[in-house]
Amino acid sequence: MASGLSWLDSSRDDQSQMRELLKLFSDAESRDELGVGQVRDAFSDLLFPGTSVLQTRARYLLIVPWCFQEAQRRGLRGERLSAQVDGTERKVIAALLRGADTEGVIGRRAGVGVRILPSTIYAAALLRYGIRTGDDDIADRRVTSGSSEADELADQSSGPWHATLPTAPANFPNEVDGGLTLPPQEARWLRERLLAAAPDTLLAFLLQPEHRPVADGDVPWEPAALAAPEPVGSVVRDAQRFSLAMHGAALLYNLLVAERYEQAGLTEHENPADGYREALREWSDRVAALPGLKGWQRSGMWARVIEQNPRIATNAAARQFIERWLDAVTSGAAGDAAIDRGLRALVDERERSVKKGQSRLVNDKLLRTWSGASGSRQLVFRWPQVRRILADIHDGCATTLPEAAGARA
Repeated sequence: MASGLSWLDSSRDDQSQMRELLKLFSDAESRDELGVGQVRDAFSDLLFPGTSVLQTRARYLLIVPWCFQEAQRRGLRGERLSAQVDGTERKVIAALLRGADTEGVIGRRAGVGVRILPSTIYAAALLRYGIRTGDDDIADRRVTSGSSEADELADQSSGPWHATLPTAPANFPNEVDGGLTLPPQEARWLRERLLAAAPDTLLAFLLQPEHRPVADGDVPWEPAALAAPEPVGSVVRDAQRFSLAMHGAALLYNLLVAERYEQAGLTEHENPADGYREALREWSDRVAALPGLKGWQRSGMWARVIEQNPRIATNAAARQFIERWLDAVTSGAAGDAAIDRGLRALVDERERSVKKGQSRLVNDKLLRTWSGASGSRQLVFRWPQVRRILADIHDGCATTLPEAAGARA
């Protein structure tokens, strides 16, 4: 029998988190092997509310409403409306794939048969940004394994859209003029929506023309972001410190796996332990060079992430592990993490308690399938997705409006 997921009495946020979890599991570099995901996601939501690791391009924030409006204009309701929206989204996928630039097209690989549609991926963002101005009783619906996600979307369709939502391009959905590139009117409208819906966040700060991030930046804490006005600056600095500090724990975990891998006589990855020892030495140098880490007062950080996700307050095991590791980092004790017995035991015990029988430190079968890196990347809080969306909006806003170009001519 084919396996699958089902949600019972789950909220939209819960369902969104489950889809993000599946996305993370599909990326061997992003797995939460040490159980710090609640804090990671709280930081992500504080910095970039409304975003998710599944999002690709900004124009979907308009394409999804247009798909619903197309169905609603036909006077459809219930299952018929749901089916119409589903079909419209698949027509959009086909139209986008016919274009010259398919970067970020949802369904780029699977085509029109893709299972998770944009309306599912962007549902929470549309509400968070006020593009969808009304909600419904979705949190009380029972969605079982025998129900399609289209059934869920049918209930969402009854709510209104923002009164000033830009209109769909001509011949939509059979054609999508411009593909996923935002024309200036749409880009400026989206920027104003996001600025109004998410003030005092790094997302809003980076939407301002003078704060556009560099195109190839790997992390969101550029100098301008670190110096942003409060409360943004404090969140960015805490996120940077948390990211760098916890990266050491992730590297140490991979070192423990690498050592066990070599002890088991496995050779697909050549000398992985030496690589992680060197990575830890480089990490220690970066820790020593980061301003403010040694005297980091973490009470403000905990207050902010707990306010964002109150469940963190009751996750005593995760908080204790994080605090013990951060204490070691800020005191300088983690500089020799590769050989420190106490820190090695701390990470070993934490991974075993989180993964239990699925721990690579006890499960020989999973050890043999180790990719050579599991959860080894530094946390960047959805930055690759956010950077692409920001670039879409900035590029569109920088384009000359058609009427302005005509006037100059």
